[in-house]
Amino acid sequence: MNTRTTREKLDRLFPSPQTRDPQTRNKDSLHRLEKEVLGSEASSVGELSVKERLERLVAVTKAHPRTLPSPPIARRPALELGQVLDGEEVSNDFGTFYSVERIYPLDHFQGRIQLARLTSVPKEAFSMLSRGDDALEIDLDKALFLDTETTGLAGGAGTCAFLVGLGWVENESFAVRQLFMRDHSEEAAMLHALGEVLSRFELLVSYNGKSFDIPLLETRFVLTRQRLSFEHLLHFDLLHPARSLWKARIESCRLMELEHRLLGLEREEDIPGHMIPDLFFRFLRTGDAARLDHVFHHNRHDILSLAALTICASDLLDESYVPEDPLDDLSLGRLFERSRQPERSMMHYSRAVEAGLSGAARRRALIALADHHKRRGDIDDARKLWDELADGESVEVVHALHELAMLSEHRERDFTQALGLCERALSYLDDNYELTLSFRFKWRDAFAHRRSRLKKRLSKS
Repeated sequence: MNTRTTREKLDRLFPSPQTRDPQTRNKDSLHRLEKEVLGSEASSVGELSVKERLERLVAVTKAHPRTLPSPPIARRPALELGQVLDGEEVSNDFGTFYSVERIYPLDHFQGRIQLARLTSVPKEAFSMLSRGDDALEIDLDKALFLDTETTGLAGGAGTCAFLVGLGWVENESFAVRQLFMRDHSEEAAMLHALGEVLSRFELLVSYNGKSFDIPLLETRFVLTRQRLSFEHLLHFDLLHPARSLWKARIESCRLMELEHRLLGLEREEDIPGHMIPDLFFRFLRTGDAARLDHVFHHNRHDILSLAALTICASDLLDESYVPEDPLDDLSLGRLFERSRQPERSMMHYSRAVEAGLSGAARRRALIALADHHKRRGDIDDARKLWDELADGESVEVVHALHELAMLSEHRERDFTQALGLCERALSYLDDNYELTLSFRFKWRDAFAHRRSRLKKRLSKS
């Protein structure tokens, strides 16, 4: 009689690894390893011993090492806006948006410049920096500094400002308020809040705002069906005076370049401007506010640097200010010339020449200074400068020879000398092919006409 239980029968038919004898288990494990490593060649074991089979596996593994799968990347949880920014949600008739505000004491330094000096900037500084626009004579406590972060630089209806930074002097401090739309649906509410702030001020200070920020914001107000005109605000765009004041010495007039060269400021943990739109779009897609604090940091420093550079620009207008670089004197001479202040313009041109300015910059200063002397009737002083220019190698040679020829012909009545100057100018124009054709043709015709007239006068005398 068969006394085996059902469990024993099943174990006999389907032995498990635990019930097999050790030798059988080892053989099965080796065979599985061979199938995994060798594939179809695993069946060609033949009469190989266990040692030989193991050596074959080691050789194949060394010749074809396998790359282990990378462990899964540990992803950090998404950060909410309130976790990275110390702000608040603001509501108005158009909806909600997010606002962040920082208050800086006026003893705060932005680089080398203390913000307290904003209160001592003369109100006529904006007028002088804007080529004599008397309407811009306004105190800085009525000025609003503005900078935007946008979804692109192309402009047009597809570009919007998702972050608007504002700064102003208030209660012995400098307030910076940043208006942020967390979604496109919050744009109208953010712009409405912007309009309320703008209505409190008389002067808007920006950097390239006339060409970019203000046209963009006006377009967004129209598209959100809100009526706001910037016409009641006077606008001082620092970019244009900055180019007049510093481009001769600092080739790039980007805001960050100026703050580095003039303020001695090195931003820490800043983010390049071209990356900012991508971070905002990433926030829209994922809701993850990580690194948005860098965007706010960048915008906030743009506002502070705009205020500090305004102080730097106004410093140059002080009559007691003596620039360390003669190129700054040249720039100031041109600025005061455009502002119709000839005395101060001459002072800076003269100082630039006396400081040893060289090259093309010196020639520009000499031409301008000679023109000032001519208008004042100081012909002898003008002649000395024209003589120096006429001995050079540049387009200013032609201008100087033209002035000297006119002086000889009309004032001194020395037709022979005037004729010689014309011949000298024509020879210079014929020999200098680096001059543009239009320039050469224009001046060649002028000197040829003068030469013809002088020859007739000499023949009659």
